[in-house]
Formats: sequence, structure tokens, C-alpha cells
Amino acid sequence: MKILVTGGAGFIGNHLCRFLLNENHQVVCLDNLATGSLNNIKDLTKNKNFEFINHDIVNPFYMDKLDQIYNLACPASPVHYQSNPIKTIKTNSLGVINMLGLAKKTKARILQASTSEIYGDPLEHPQKETYKGNVNSFGPRACFSEDTEVLTEEGFKLFKDLKKKDKILTLNKEGYIEYNRPKELIKQKYKGKLIEFKNSKIDIQVTPNHKMYVRKRGEKKFRMILACEEMNWGRAEMQKSAKWNGKEGSYFYLPKVKNSKFGNILKIKMDDWLEFFGYYITEGCVYLRKRKRCINNKEYNTIDYNVLIAQDKQNVGNWKKIKSCLERLPFNYFDSDDHQFRICNKQLTSYLIKFGKSKEKYIPIEFKNLSKRQLKILLDALILGDGSRDGRSFYTSSIRLAGDIQEILLKLGMAANNSVKDLRKKSCVYNMGILTNKFKDFLTPKYPKKKIINYEGFVYCINVKNHIIYVRRNGKVVFCGNCYDEGKRIAEALMFEYQNQHNVQVRIARIFNTYGPNMLENDGRVVSNFIVQAINNENITIYGKGNQTRSFCYVSDLVLALTKLMNSNCVSPINLGNPEEYTMIQIADKILELTKSKSKMVFKPLPKDDPTKRKPDITLAKKYLNWEPKIKLEEGLKETIKYFQNKK
Repeated sequence: MKILVTGGAGFIGNHLCRFLLNENHQVVCLDNLATGSLNNIKDLTKNKNFEFINHDIVNPFYMDKLDQIYNLACPASPVHYQSNPIKTIKTNSLGVINMLGLAKKTKARILQASTSEIYGDPLEHPQKETYKGNVNSFGPRACFSEDTEVLTEEGFKLFKDLKKKDKILTLNKEGYIEYNRPKELIKQKYKGKLIEFKNSKIDIQVTPNHKMYVRKRGEKKFRMILACEEMNWGRAEMQKSAKWNGKEGSYFYLPKVKNSKFGNILKIKMDDWLEFFGYYITEGCVYLRKRKRCINNKEYNTIDYNVLIAQDKQNVGNWKKIKSCLERLPFNYFDSDDHQFRICNKQLTSYLIKFGKSKEKYIPIEFKNLSKRQLKILLDALILGDGSRDGRSFYTSSIRLAGDIQEILLKLGMAANNSVKDLRKKSCVYNMGILTNKFKDFLTPKYPKKKIINYEGFVYCINVKNHIIYVRRNGKVVFCGNCYDEGKRIAEALMFEYQNQHNVQVRIARIFNTYGPNMLENDGRVVSNFIVQAINNENITIYGKGNQTRSFCYVSDLVLALTKLMNSNCVSPINLGNPEEYTMIQIADKILELTKSKSKMVFKPLPKDDPTKRKPDITLAKKYLNWEPKIKLEEGLKETIKYFQNKK
């Protein structure tokens, strides 16, 4: 048979290639060498039945004839898949789709190397394939509490009110704002713990597996960190600002109206219009005066169309600024009143009336998408009307306008938190504290200490390009991660869909901890870490008290299981691993004994999301594959230690 092994130059992949060649199959090894190595397959290149192709499965790959595909292409160790999570997601989504497409085209059977991480931190022990655990392919997702809003092109919306057509504000890898439609809207019933971050700069509640957008102390870049991670959050920074590239607007085109007494104005310079609009939104209103007029002995019902902008002449500076702006507009105005300007124009009034009364005011999308320079013109006019003298506060009775101001500030490289002040007793007034780097309230303030709370209800999120979104809860804004599936969960879901929709023959192996020769010494796995530390007489690092357990399967046992699964009739996921269970201290003791090392064990805090137990139930593998591991731990450790000693 002709067999494709993706990730064939990796730890498990190279052993699988050897096994298949010994079975007289024609083997094509596909690997981009991100974590694989040519040294692993150097001797195989002399075999006429072996072919190596340097290729990343994220990019399409074509081959005319194939019988089987083993898809092992994905960083498997924590160090590698956490260093570039987006790349891992692509490998397990785009890469899997490409391989499934190839399987569909060639009618090949495909086996997906999944992982025991599917089960999360399990409550069931040992874990059966039917166990959904804390994390599963179709289970709980990383979400926000139901009172959280997200910024869209139309303003802030509660997650529960989002539609697929909404454009979500995201942050791209260069730090610029982009708008993208959600790939998925997520709503789920949830009863359990939420993590709350709350102080004067942030107020947010998320599920423990949610990813926060964080810059740790001493680091230059922001990155995704699980909310449940045990770290010094009080020294880590959140992000509230972003960069923006808007378009310059030359003119504003005022919509035409019928029967305008003074004719229709075609266009107004955008800079002048934005300044006027800012004054109107904060200080203006529309007044329609109904009158009866007698013309040629006939009585008519008429309307006087008035735009009023309040401003006391005693406030000389502001009064002169507004007057100067009105003089640049193509409308006649009156300033004879001591407390307001008046424009009588049907066309202007007909346009402005849609912005409602004070509690209904807002900024239209087309203005919010203008350049930073022009947004600054609009903001300055808004601040003149209802802002503080030092530019640090803004007041409005419109919650929609408050959100629009927060969006404008964001695009200007600033931010604003929003609190309710009952300054006028009968009216709810929103007091916006504007954050800039000119003052003490910087745009990257520190996180507070997290708090664990109980929650019962619905939680919400979205899956959107870039994965970084701007959210608000109780008026406080921050950039945060969105929900996107862990790579292996995506891969399993895709496998099932291709099986159901396209009749592709799929096999899914849920692999538990595997060890053996050709492991990378810096991959962050328990066995390789302990062995390398032991043979170098370095301290052996153990997290927690060392009583968390794992089950370790020698690589030759796993390879045999993979081939048996591929050639079986099992279409459901199968656990592949060794059910013998050991604590971290037991593993360390055994390695110290076998290496005769002088190393000592040192203990460090256990990450909160680290599974306390991991042991496979291999009943199905025994029943349907007639397989169970043969290599005992001591025998496998000796071979692995010998490999690492020979590398020194």
C-alpha cells in the first residue's frame, strides 16, 4: 500500500514510518520540520520505498494515489503548541481540512492523532472514550458572563444580541483595528465557577478556560493567557487602546428634501461638518414649530424647521468657536439670543432629527470610520459641549453615545471607562473617565487579583478572526481573547463531519503520554525533562506536591496500536495508552535510580489547570484491536535514557 505519514519526521512519526517500511509498504513522509528533524529519518532516505517531502499541511497538498493517511502533523508537546497557539489551531483546522480533502479525492482511509487533552482535568478515572470531561469536542467553551458586551461596527452589543451579519471589532497582529464577521456565535448553559477581574479599570467575568490578553511584567508583547493560570496578575497589564487607519473624508453630502424654501445644499467640507456635528450632538436639538398661516385669505398649517445649539454668550471662548464654525457652513444662522444659536433650514433639520433627543443621541458609522485627524476634530467639538475643561471627562445621558465616544477614543489611541452618575436626579448620566498616557490612568493598567465566583445561567462568546475583541462590562472596556476551539477538538469535529457528509473513512486515536527514543530534550514533557535533568545532575523540577498521576506508553507499543486502529473497523475514537499509573515522584525516583544521578527534586507551584490524574481506559482497544501495551516502564525508560546519554 502507498501510505502518507504527515509529521513523519517527528517523534512518533519516524517510528511509524520505520514500522510501515518493515511491513513492505511504500511510505511518503510529509513534514515541515517545525518540530521534526531530518536526523530522525536520515537512514530511511536510503530505502527505495521511502520518500520525504518538506511541506506544511496548512497549505494544500496533492497526490494522485494513496491508500492510507496517518495525520500526525501537529506540535504535541506543551512547549511547542503553546509557543504558537494560532499556528497549532491552523494545523488542526486548515491542515486537517487539506488532509481530509486529499483523503476524499484519493478515497484513502485517514487516521487522526488526537490527544488525551480532550478530557481536560477529568472527574472520571480512568477515562473512557464516552467521557466528555471538562473539555470535549462538543462541550463547554471559553465564554463571558451574559451581561458582557462586545464592540461591533454598529456600537456595543450584548453577546446574546449578536447576529452572524454583525461586524466585530478585532485587533490584528500588527495592533491595528479590523472588523470581521463572526465565524460562530456561542451560547451555552453554565453552572459553575467564573473568574472575575474587577477594579476601577476592568470589570469582567469569564469561564476559567477563557484566554485573557495579557502582558506579563518584563515582557514586551501581549499574549493569550488562561484566566485560571496561577500568576501574579497584579503585575500584569491589560490593553485598552489600539491603532487605527481610517479614511479621510473630503465632503459630507447632506440628503436632499422636497420643497426646501432655500433649496438643497449639495455638499459641505467634512472637517467643518464634523465640528458642527459634534456641537449639535452635545449642545443641540431640533425644534419643529407648528404654525397656521393665512395666505390670500386661505389658512395653511405650516412647520418652522429649527436647529438650536445652546451656548451662553458669557462663555466667550466656546461661543466664539461655535460661531466661527457656523460662519463656514452654507446656512444662515442667528445669534441674537443670549443662550443659543438658531438655524432655520428644512434640509438640515430633516437630517438631524433622526439623532433623537438627548437620551437617544449617537454617532453614525460613517463618521466613526474616518481618519484619526478627523475623529479628533469631532471629539474636540464633543468635549467642548459636555466635557471637562482638562479633557479628562465626558458626560452624556445617552448610553449609545457613550459607547460611540469609547469607540472614537479607542481609534485615537485612547480609552474611556464609563460609570453612572445621578447628577441630575431625574436623569441617568454617564460619566466617562478618559484614559491617556498624559495622565496617571495609563492605557495599559494592571490587572487586579482575580476572584472566583459561583455562576448559574447562560454564558456567551464568539469565534472571530484575529481572536482579540474589545469587550465591555459595567462600562469598563478592555481587549480580551475570544472563544476558539483547542486544535484537537477542531480536528475531531472535522473528522466526524467528513465521515458523515462525504463518506470519508476516518479513524481517531486519543493518544496518552508517549515516550521513547527520538524525543526532543526541550519539549517540556515529563519523561524527557526528568531524564535530561538527571543525566546532567541538575535539579529535577516537580510541580505541586508531585502526587498528580500520568500513564506512560512506550512508542513501539503506540505505533503498533496506530496501525491496528487504521486497519480496523472502529469509527469512534479509541484511547491508546498504557493504563499503568504513576505519580510524578515515582517517575522521578525511577529515573534517578536508573541514571544513578546526584540530582535532587525541587518543587514548584502547580498550575491550576494542570490535570491531577490521567489514565486511559483501554477496554475498547483490547476488544476491537486486540491490543494492549507490552513494554514495562523500567524497560522503556532504560532505552530512552540510553538514547539521551548517547546524544551528550
